[in-house]
Amino acid sequence: MLLLAWPSVLSFVCNSAYRVNDQFWVQDLGAEAHAALGPCTFLLTLNFAFYFLAVGGSLTLVARCTGAGDRAGRDAVIRHALLLATFVAILVGLVGTSSIEALTGGLGLVGKTSEFSQTYLGTIYAVTIPMALAPVVSTTFVAMGNTRLPLMLQLVAVGCNFVLNPVLIYGWGPIEGMGIAGAALATGLSRAVSAGLGLFFLVRLYSVRLFSFQGLSLRRLSQIVRIGIPSCLSIVVYAGVYFALLRTTLSPLGDAVLGGLSIGFNAFEGVAFPFFLGIAVAGSSLVGRNLGAESPQGARQAVRSLRILALGTGTLFTLVFWLAGPIIVPLFTDDPGVAREAIRYVQILAASQLFVAYEVMHEKTLLGAGYTAPLFLVSVPGNILRLPLAWFLATHLGMGAAGVWWAINLTTILKSAVMAGIVQRGRWLQFRPDEVGAGG
Repeated sequence: MLLLAWPSVLSFVCNSAYRVNDQFWVQDLGAEAHAALGPCTFLLTLNFAFYFLAVGGSLTLVARCTGAGDRAGRDAVIRHALLLATFVAILVGLVGTSSIEALTGGLGLVGKTSEFSQTYLGTIYAVTIPMALAPVVSTTFVAMGNTRLPLMLQLVAVGCNFVLNPVLIYGWGPIEGMGIAGAALATGLSRAVSAGLGLFFLVRLYSVRLFSFQGLSLRRLSQIVRIGIPSCLSIVVYAGVYFALLRTTLSPLGDAVLGGLSIGFNAFEGVAFPFFLGIAVAGSSLVGRNLGAESPQGARQAVRSLRILALGTGTLFTLVFWLAGPIIVPLFTDDPGVAREAIRYVQILAASQLFVAYEVMHEKTLLGAGYTAPLFLVSVPGNILRLPLAWFLATHLGMGAAGVWWAINLTTILKSAVMAGIVQRGRWLQFRPDEVGAGG
């Protein structure tokens, strides 16, 4: 598990480095730019929810086909996932572009913060195709048991992003600075590099047939969507809950709270969560390939390894959040109000990092098996519960932003416990998606 997981972890950390890089480079644009990136992050999460229709289904089915030795079926899944991702990306781009003012207004953003958000999003919605294709391509390699190649792709892409961000934001030589729009364009161009190289290696190293005369199979497409849609809807609700929290509770508390949220979410959770996710996705691949090879015992062994790694990484980041917050936060802002709110955020969220780790590991176990309905049934009520609980703690008890952060902690613990029980029950071991092994 460790051999498979460490490149996956670094790959997801690199993927999250886009957010950290953006948060660092926009600081000279002012506190409003910091405040704008937080809400934009949750809109990007909403976009990714729709991309996950292709990502989630391809992870499960490519892993199953790989375990079963069905190369034709594997290639068919990859082709249909890429096609689905492209279609969804175009739709997201069109709808997003026409709804930017409504989206930022719905988040309660005003003034310069709103202007920064609209400028950033306007560019993001112009580059949705590489944003959708890149995670599908990377997930395909992981599902086949190769976590090192996605890491190499991410290192190249993040290197491009690190170079492009300051150049496109502030300008260099004949290149005129684009402000916060430059950060969005740098992200899109870097994802295009990752997706393009990944498609090349799929063909060159794995002989994947990206084009076929067999045409489109609606049954295959619907199979991918059926597996991906519970996770997709769960992520939609997750993002929607944050929209509501921003609108009703956080935005009225001012730009310092929004800036603190942006730094805490992007620079701290943006590093911790990829560690958990990288291990979990590697485990998901192992679960899917073992089930495809008719080895439930191997799948159970993967889960035991995942739980050990969740304990270790969750404990590590609990300590990092609590102890390193006051040291790291000043690197991202010299505004004392923003710094104070960011430190408060990460030290409160330290209490739930162990439970976040277990929740993610168990979610991806079920995804690897294709048994995704419980993801929706647990995540959606758990996330919606944050709204009344946050209101009660933040407004009724007068805890302010700290009440919202504690509402997140408490619901995370609840979701983690329920998800652990579902995995322990073991019904996912007998689940088999339709058509696995059915060829092209």
